Amino acid sequence: MKKISLKIIALWLFPFLGFSAFADDFNAKQTLEKMAHAVNELNYEIAFVQTSPSNMDSFRYRHIKRDNKTYAQLVTLDGEQQEIIQRDNLVSYFQPNSRAFTLNSGNIVDALPAIIRSDFDKLAQNYDFIPLGKNRIAGRYADGIRIVPKDDFRYQYLVFVDEENGLLLRGDMLDREGKLLDQFRVVTLYIDDRLKGLTDYLNKVSMPPLLNEVKNTPPSLNWHAGWLPQGFESVRRSQDLFEGEVIDSALFSDGLFTFTLYVTQAQGSQPNQEQTWKQGEFTFYSEIIGDKEITFIGQLPVAAAKRIVQEVKFTN
Repeated sequence: MKKISLKIIALWLFPFLGFSAFADDFNAKQTLEKMAHAVNELNYEIAFVQTSPSNMDSFRYRHIKRDNKTYAQLVTLDGEQQEIIQRDNLVSYFQPNSRAFTLNSGNIVDALPAIIRSDFDKLAQNYDFIPLGKNRIAGRYADGIRIVPKDDFRYQYLVFVDEENGLLLRGDMLDREGKLLDQFRVVTLYIDDRLKGLTDYLNKVSMPPLLNEVKNTPPSLNWHAGWLPQGFESVRRSQDLFEGEVIDSALFSDGLFTFTLYVTQAQGSQPNQEQTWKQGEFTFYSEIIGDKEITFIGQLPVAAAKRIVQEVKFTN
């Protein structure tokens, strides 16, 4: 009864999206899993825009599977050209006015929604997947799905998956009130095995030097997150030295949203002094607790950010 009620409410709340209430029902989780498979296995090219309340950028992304290896290319379409090239487990960055470099990575993650790489069995522990019927995106029919958190500590997500090939055509990140925070939207889509010819070009591009990986360094300031929303885990920890000051950081993710905590020694400010501001999908929250300054930057509501910061624990 709960799932039926949620579905009816969702259809009532989002009439402006043009869903068809008369379309056949479908299994939302299976559709999402089909999307994850299509993104990784098809040979395709998409042009898309990424939009926030204050900015819009356009890109072209090409993905090719050849000889059991993955090749991909992401190129900006506005302003100075920036290019990211993937050759199997190596991803190279080419940007104007900066030195090119290469990272060990199995995917290009820049500008692409995290939802396409998510583990949906894991997400199902903390989110409900609600089918919303059919829509039309980029001239193609798509299945709409609303991804709703089971708590009040994170945002919601709408996805529109091509019903024929399974590729993501649109993804909307919304706050708890339904306000748009960020949108991924495909403008053109092209699927063809002839894209495999692009691998010849990608293999000829000179590979920039490989950067050293950031080690999972224990925090020097002896701290840990005392509370996290369910499903969030530490992904990476690092330590940097900036102008003689040690900065500990830790990246956390639940497979859909991410945030980073930064911990430094406080410099001449009063304890419990806090700062908060928002920029699109990102929340910035900083507070001085004792003699440490703790800063949150990530994709969670302010209330969640504040609690996470205030629950950071220190040991001697």
